[in-house]
Amino acid sequence: MKNKPKINLKYIEETTISELDFEYDIEYKKIENSEFEKNIKGIELNACIFEKVDFSRVKVEKIDLIDCIFNNCDLSNVDLSEKLVLRCEFNNCKLIGAKFNETSIQSTVFSNCNMSYTNFNNSRIKELEFNDSNLKDSSFIEVEHSKLEFNQSILESAEFFNTKLKDVDLSTSNIEGIIINPKDLRGSYINSYQATLIIRGLGINIKDE
Repeated sequence: MKNKPKINLKYIEETTISELDFEYDIEYKKIENSEFEKNIKGIELNACIFEKVDFSRVKVEKIDLIDCIFNNCDLSNVDLSEKLVLRCEFNNCKLIGAKFNETSIQSTVFSNCNMSYTNFNNSRIKELEFNDSNLKDSSFIEVEHSKLEFNQSILESAEFFNTKLKDVDLSTSNIEGIIINPKDLRGSYINSYQATLIIRGLGINIKDE
């Protein structure tokens, strides 16, 4: 990914959750080994670093994420729908059931993340990369995208209804049970084993000579 989070580390201030005021946007903060206890809604997180932070016990919704890094965090069931995710990195994070529907996602990377049951429906994507991540049973319905990458990720039983995958390389990922109209696969890249799976999914019998 060309556009990484733009964080000037000399401005970063290490702080604790108890010192934050969630009525206002939060920027240039680093938080480690913490668990959120207050709901977060309607603010912007800008140029922040989160290390081993648990967001799963509170309601996180309608927030913009700009130039943020999340390492080993639990963001299960966060609701980032209809908002902006720009130049962010998620590393070794749990995002089970997270909502990104109708979200604008740009220049963002998910690496080694558990993202099963994540919802990207109607999102607008520009430069989004998934590396070694679990997207089992996730949903990508009517997604507009450019530069969408899946590298060695699990897309088992993921749904891609009305999402064209032209120029998307799926060849290193597990697409077993993927739910997609074959016409939306036109121009994508798959390997021979995946092609066999898709043909069988269409009810076509393969007969070797």
